[in-house]
Amino acid sequence: MMRVRLRFSKSETLRFIGHLDFLRVFQQTIRRAELPAAFSQGFNPHLQISFALPLPLGMESVNDYADLTLEKEIPLNEITEKLNAAAPNGLTIKNAYPAENKAASVVCAADYSLQAASNKLEEVLQAREIFVAKKTKKGIRNTDIRPDILSIESCGDFILIRLSAGSARFLNPQTVSELLLDEKKTITRLELFQQNENGELVTL
Repeated sequence: MMRVRLRFSKSETLRFIGHLDFLRVFQQTIRRAELPAAFSQGFNPHLQISFALPLPLGMESVNDYADLTLEKEIPLNEITEKLNAAAPNGLTIKNAYPAENKAASVVCAADYSLQAASNKLEEVLQAREIFVAKKTKKGIRNTDIRPDILSIESCGDFILIRLSAGSARFLNPQTVSELLLDEKKTITRLELFQQNENGELVTL
């Protein structure tokens, strides 16, 4: 068995399909690429693939990650080449490398860009608490999201934000966009991070 991590981008018309439909697109790409993908056991076998963090509908990603299990080892560059040859427009596999952990269990932060400028950055950054209505397992609750806003900076016509992400804590970038802007703007996810043994954020 061989577990590989695929780094990919999602753009164009694929941004308008939900996560489950995108999963099907990815599975079809793997089948067309004729990779020796491993399947789960049971009455309804499915490809052993998992994504680090589902992408919200309407959003593009520059760097995203999926873990795929293969039944046998094949060259990593061959995996990338075969997938790209079979992929639809909007899906690009950038590289493949050994997966040393489960991406979905270790992702803890994400970078996003907002295609806009804002004069509310300092107000948000200086706030000690920012309470918003947020859906939780116990229903809608007023939640302090300030600890999950890790950084915000203005870069010309773009705003770069780093937010908590993953199964433990997750902050939707649209929520932050609504704090900074008066109207909806294009949001792109740039990168996903995990913590290394020193507690530093590093890419998956």
